[in-house]
Amino acid sequence: MLYSCRFLPRLAPALLAQALLARSLVMPALMTQALLCASPAAGAPAGAGGGKPVLSVCADPINLPYSDDQHPGFENRIADLLAADLHADLNYAWQRSYRSFLKRTLFAGACDVVIDVPAVLPGLAVTKPYYASSYVAVTRAGDSRHFTSFDDAWLTGAHIGVQLIGTDHSATAPTEALAMRGITKHMTGFAMRTANPMASPQGAIIDAVADGTIDIAFVWGPIAGYFAKSHGAALRLEKITEDPKNPDLAFTYPMSMGVRTSDTALRDRLQGAIDRHQAEIARILSDYGVPTVPIQHPNTRSPVTEIAQKVGSSPPVR
Repeated sequence: MLYSCRFLPRLAPALLAQALLARSLVMPALMTQALLCASPAAGAPAGAGGGKPVLSVCADPINLPYSDDQHPGFENRIADLLAADLHADLNYAWQRSYRSFLKRTLFAGACDVVIDVPAVLPGLAVTKPYYASSYVAVTRAGDSRHFTSFDDAWLTGAHIGVQLIGTDHSATAPTEALAMRGITKHMTGFAMRTANPMASPQGAIIDAVADGTIDIAFVWGPIAGYFAKSHGAALRLEKITEDPKNPDLAFTYPMSMGVRTSDTALRDRLQGAIDRHQAEIARILSDYGVPTVPIQHPNTRSPVTEIAQKVGSSPPVR
């Protein structure tokens, strides 16, 4: 579904969208301190009762490249790796990640770990970041115009695609950077969700670059990398790590695994498994086309933290 973005200069700063773009979907949950602490049956020790330990993962059943209940995403692959290391059986609590995801899964005790969350997300006990990604600019490989910054002169006349996040179609950090410069005349928004709960339209924005509908797309890295793979060498991805004119806009996010705050023992076991298999995890991310950037110390004043505290949202765009 496409939306005109000529209204974008009137949008308030889109911190919510930035907070969403490391996961790609909204996960409303962190609403109150009571909600954050309400997990009475959660976090039972793995193997309680004398059986084989179980690694129970919270995941979206239709959200490639992250997770899927039919065709494994990189979260599924990483979960397999962790379960094998911990000598545990693996199971899933499936829930669409834009429908009170944490509230209905992790905080309800239906599962024990989310494989991919922003490292600064409050209300969870998180591992050290195991990768970081960024927004990217996607263009056709045969196009002589390269993205170097949001001040590139050619952007004013280009047909631009941007992601619209959540049910209110919030803007993202690149959209904000463009709007601040008045570059909205030829901008098209691509919704990451539709009214059909079984649909997964995240790849449409990448296809639009490939078929010439738009000249450039600004997309969260894991989504761009995964869907660009199907176009082979036809597309070019260029990482965006900052906008010097807007230093408060976040373009990169370090990602961790998250458990309930009462489950630090599980967090520590997961950290050990991550440390033992960092190379394999990096290969899995590469297999799915995930562009990575150096992991920097998480900014505790980032939009992820602010939005999660204020309106109960979490991660970047999935």
